[in-house]
Amino acid sequence: MDTMFKILAVLGALAWLPQLIIFIRNIMIKPKLKIIPENQLEIGYTTFGPIINTRIAFVSENKKALIEGIELELTHENNDTQKFKWKWFEETLYVIDLPDNSASLPTRKNQTAIAINLLKDELIEKKIGFQQKTFQNDQKVLVQNTIEDAINLGKAQKPLGDLNASKNYNDLKDIYQNGFNWKIGEYIIKYKVYINSLKSPFIKEVSFKMTSLDVSSLKNNIDKCFSEIERSYINSEIPYPTWNWAVVSLKE
Repeated sequence: MDTMFKILAVLGALAWLPQLIIFIRNIMIKPKLKIIPENQLEIGYTTFGPIINTRIAFVSENKKALIEGIELELTHENNDTQKFKWKWFEETLYVIDLPDNSASLPTRKNQTAIAINLLKDELIEKKIGFQQKTFQNDQKVLVQNTIEDAINLGKAQKPLGDLNASKNYNDLKDIYQNGFNWKIGEYIIKYKVYINSLKSPFIKEVSFKMTSLDVSSLKNNIDKCFSEIERSYINSEIPYPTWNWAVVSLKE
């Protein structure tokens, strides 16, 4: 009888073996991410600082994956390196066909970039906006200080034009003047995509070139930054600026 119980126990354990193997295999298998960048970058410089907007498609092979962060690392031909982190992404929710069938109207949603869930072998495409974290951190402090200066002027019943003489207001202008770092020449750009279950990011490396026309066009936005902070703090009747953008092509 004891022998029979032992045999049944062994058979019962063997019955669970396939499920156990599948469970262990699923734990051991890691996602393999394919990064497919659009062949163009939209490069800008506004009151948000240096900006890169682009579309990226992702495919997670082997198993599903959760993207927790995306970083762009740019290295100029003179070895100057700067890093951008994702701030927002846009997705198309659905497309409305117009009544006369002449065109379609896509409906899009823009949201703060936190995470992207990828199912196995599913292709996901997003337009993603990247900004420089170091610039944003410095700018945030100066903006808060300038707002406080404007509030204090109001309490003292002094004209907002007096902000022109304040240190914070002029430091804010300086950060827009000195924060411009786009250069003529070749850039190597690394897309670094971080998956929640892995320590090292998946990397896709390409390059692009900025011309003198690209850089000079973007430099015109510095004066527009000055105009925008004056509109924001001193004179609301100043028109909102129309920003210049540079569209550059990527190459492998």
